[in-house]
Amino acid sequence: NSYDTDYVTGTGRRWKARVVSDNWVDSYYLNIEKKMPVRMMSDLYCNAGAYIQYMAVSVGYSLDMSNIIGNKPSNHKKLEFGFNCARFNAEFHYWENTGGTFIRTFGKFNNGRLIKKTFPGAAQKTIGINAYYFFNNRKFAMGAAYNFSKFQKRSAGSAIIGFNYNNLDITMDLNQIPDELKPYLTIDPHIYRFHYNSYCLMGGYSFNWVLNPHILLNISAFPGIGYTHAYEDSAEQGMKLFAMTLKGQGSLTYNLGDFFVCAVAKLDGNWYNSGNFSLFSSVENAQVSVGVRF
Repeated sequence: NSYDTDYVTGTGRRWKARVVSDNWVDSYYLNIEKKMPVRMMSDLYCNAGAYIQYMAVSVGYSLDMSNIIGNKPSNHKKLEFGFNCARFNAEFHYWENTGGTFIRTFGKFNNGRLIKKTFPGAAQKTIGINAYYFFNNRKFAMGAAYNFSKFQKRSAGSAIIGFNYNNLDITMDLNQIPDELKPYLTIDPHIYRFHYNSYCLMGGYSFNWVLNPHILLNISAFPGIGYTHAYEDSAEQGMKLFAMTLKGQGSLTYNLGDFFVCAVAKLDGNWYNSGNFSLFSSVENAQVSVGVRF
């Protein structure tokens, strides 16, 4: 876990305390039989919490702000785990959304322009694992941009290679679309289930720009290609198809001594494509952290 100290140094602290605002949506583009394009997006999930961390172990408590402020039912569930060191990064996530989704475009309705119609027939569960290796691990520290565990002193980047696994279970019950949209449904209404595993080899690049001694900007992109294996209960039973995944993220961090503020944006997307169906599903996340090391 060592670095070239001309580029990366430790913070000299083992403890961190921070307050986090975590906001995310999941979105879908579905085209059935190449004649029924539908775009959907979930309601915004807003979460706020406070955390204290000792080295790699963190504990905290968070609140569903959509439920507290807006008195909305909680449709989202989120569980994430990550480990980062100089040479590699590993992540696990579980995301779930049941019923908290809106139709944004629906075929030729409204001439394809944006709408917002409640759609209770969508549900998704995603289990994912990402693991990737940094080639330039002596001079580049992703932990400086996302974990507040290092200081990047000089700009540097690194090529990345890794592996992505996703188990996706996405259901679209088109029987539950609003009545005003039904005349524009060009296929028979069915319950479509996309239940599959995807295995992808990822490659990409991440770069840390040291804008000045206090400000660090990171941009990372690492897409992946592989194959998909559909379950027997999926719309296309047991098929093995081409798979594509897209992971991108960026952060802007301000450090002033032991105090730090960081804004992070992330995209995790998966594309399922066959002769009858094209489905791109993604989760977009925006997070702001304010904290102190001690």
